[in-house]
Amino acid sequence: MGPENPKVRDFTAAEQAISVSVEASSVYETMLSLFVWGNREVSAEYEVGSTFFEQLEANVTGAAAEELAGMVGCGELWLPLMGVAHSSGETSSMARFIDHIEGMDPVELRKVLIGGACKHHDSAADDTAAAAAGDPDAIERLVALEYVSTGLESLIRAEARDTKSRVVGLLTAVNDALGASISDALPALRRDADEKRALARSLDAPKLVETATNGVTFKLQPNITGVVLIPSKVIRPWTVIIEHEGLRVFAYSVADEHLLADPDAPPSYLVDLYKALGDERRLRMLAILAEGDAGLMEIAERVDLAKSTTHHHLRILRSAGLVRVTVGENKSYSLRREGVPEAARLLDAYLTTPSDAAAGAPTMVEERN
Repeated sequence: MGPENPKVRDFTAAEQAISVSVEASSVYETMLSLFVWGNREVSAEYEVGSTFFEQLEANVTGAAAEELAGMVGCGELWLPLMGVAHSSGETSSMARFIDHIEGMDPVELRKVLIGGACKHHDSAADDTAAAAAGDPDAIERLVALEYVSTGLESLIRAEARDTKSRVVGLLTAVNDALGASISDALPALRRDADEKRALARSLDAPKLVETATNGVTFKLQPNITGVVLIPSKVIRPWTVIIEHEGLRVFAYSVADEHLLADPDAPPSYLVDLYKALGDERRLRMLAILAEGDAGLMEIAERVDLAKSTTHHHLRILRSAGLVRVTVGENKSYSLRREGVPEAARLLDAYLTTPSDAAAGAPTMVEERN
């Protein structure tokens, strides 16, 4: 038997709080607009509708129009530039960011673009740097990938300086076409970002991500040193997730209440949360799940409701962040226990005035507009 009071000297690294940055910027919204354009084949999935695509198509002319047409099918090409914008700090305006792109090494820029667009293939990582530098064999292997569109192939085959010139020209044209509409959306994006910074006073990074994205879970991993949250109008109702230099970047859909230009309106997720709690049947379901995971049939029988009605109530509880659903061989529901104390924290965050929120916000939460 060992000593009753063993001594321990722990030399492992202390756990560090993950950094969180909340940023609203026209630069990010422009890159996400090009991402949405590149996914035009599924345009119906975006709330911006056909008007967005028609506006962009009508207002980009000349050589840039042909370049833009070639970008359909390669929306992910533009996402790595969000990481470049974050790292450079050039997010105050598209003009400054374009100047930064013009100052980049052409080969390095090609490496960023090709790496982002071709990252889904296991062998692409090995070929990215070589293709960016002009290696013909690496280029042929990349353009042979089944998801490489005609426009992306054209950029991969181009000389590095030509790639940069074409990217700068297209970014300039898109900024001219969308700049006014993006500027109109910025106040809503900034209101949303301000709210998330206030929430960061009481929520850790995973919970803040889950709240901002309306349900996307995030588990801390050793290789992730920070989280960047970016509100966006153009990608609604989607969330777009990328990684950049140890950061996990979440571009999430700006909340309804901020688009309605009513800064005093309570957040929709807060309203949904308390509406979900304001029903006796749903409270009974939460009590059942507090005992352990359960399937739809079991819950329906215990609350004496039809399966369809029970499913409706469970969906409300899940949307409010109070219930998780696990899909496997059999679908089961479980109580999201952390969502219960969150109800009080979220209400407190809303009741906190913007000035108080700014004064009490942790220093790890950064602002870049």
